[in-house]
Amino acid sequence: MAAPHAAPRRRMQAAERRAQLARTAAARFHLVGYHQVSLGDVAADVGLTGPAVYRHFHNKEALLAAALDGGIDEVAAAVELHLESPLEDLVDALTRVALDRPDLWTLLQREVRFLGPETREAVRERLRSRLELLSHRLRRDRPELTERAAGVLVTGALGVLATPSSTGTSLDGDQVRAVLASAALACLRSTPPAGSPPGGAPVDEGIVAPDGDAVSRPQEIVDHAVELFHTRGYAGVSLDDIGAAVGMAGPSLLHHFATKADILSAAYDLGSERLRAEQRARRAHPGSVDLAGLVDRYVGFCLANRALLGVYVSEFHHLPSDARERTAAAVRTELRDWTRSLLAYFLDLDEPTARLRVRAAVSAVSDLTRLTSSAHGRPAVRAEVTAVALAVLRDGD
Repeated sequence: MAAPHAAPRRRMQAAERRAQLARTAAARFHLVGYHQVSLGDVAADVGLTGPAVYRHFHNKEALLAAALDGGIDEVAAAVELHLESPLEDLVDALTRVALDRPDLWTLLQREVRFLGPETREAVRERLRSRLELLSHRLRRDRPELTERAAGVLVTGALGVLATPSSTGTSLDGDQVRAVLASAALACLRSTPPAGSPPGGAPVDEGIVAPDGDAVSRPQEIVDHAVELFHTRGYAGVSLDDIGAAVGMAGPSLLHHFATKADILSAAYDLGSERLRAEQRARRAHPGSVDLAGLVDRYVGFCLANRALLGVYVSEFHHLPSDARERTAAAVRTELRDWTRSLLAYFLDLDEPTARLRVRAAVSAVSDLTRLTSSAHGRPAVRAEVTAVALAVLRDGD
């Protein structure tokens, strides 16, 4: 008897293929960064040749734009479908998108700057419009909130939902969704602070030389490189760019650093040393290791080092392995301190859940200190961000 013929494989329609390529590219951009991905890499992932991709996208930038648009489409669908639903349902829907598309938050934070100005602004405007819908929806439930306060809470909640983009956990998918949805909801329901910010010792206000001492040439190079990496990305900055910023020829930098990667490593080492100094300082300051004091001091540290924080978020994948480990060690100490403090606060909380709440709170702090306007005044911003982080950690307590 003749063998049955296999059913012919259905050929993808153009729109389906574009969506497949965009989703595949998003995963690659998330994993290794925009500049490390070629159209040929994406083509190979879906079983096409490089030239075949050009029938759908004329260059890599168009592919990045489509990857971002696809993720924002999912956010928009969740918002619009659940806008009239209870807040719990809306947050749960957004949490599901965050878990399904962890790449989106990385692309928005790290890769969107590589789009051309008009395309980049169009992507950001699409996202802003959805955030405004969320803010209006929140104020409908909480009319006492100002527009600014609602925006802060929404930004913090989305920072919580960005956690899966950079964090692993031993919890299963349902547990992760429950923890993150509950934490994001706690953020949205938190009460913005009134009056003065919580107490806490002052923190270093950034890159400052001791009185009477000049900043060393290597540190001056690192300072200017941080600003350039923060605004233009590591791959978009050359030695000549850094040299011009400090009044030197690009090759002259090699008298101080062997490679551009060494400048980036020095920037991360600077951030890690400042974090370790903050950790030492709070151990010496009475009351600073209670949960509220711990969070307040860390928020102050982040506000004083915004550019370094931005570089940490966006350029970590460019670091050499030894510099990654030095940076990771300082961050592990911070997360461990937060987790221990949280477990002391909630005696019945299991450690994996505590670690995930800590990661979510740190993610919210990172987004809020980088994205919230400081025009409101640094003490007020510090108080707002601290209150959000504590709401995430305490989760309705």
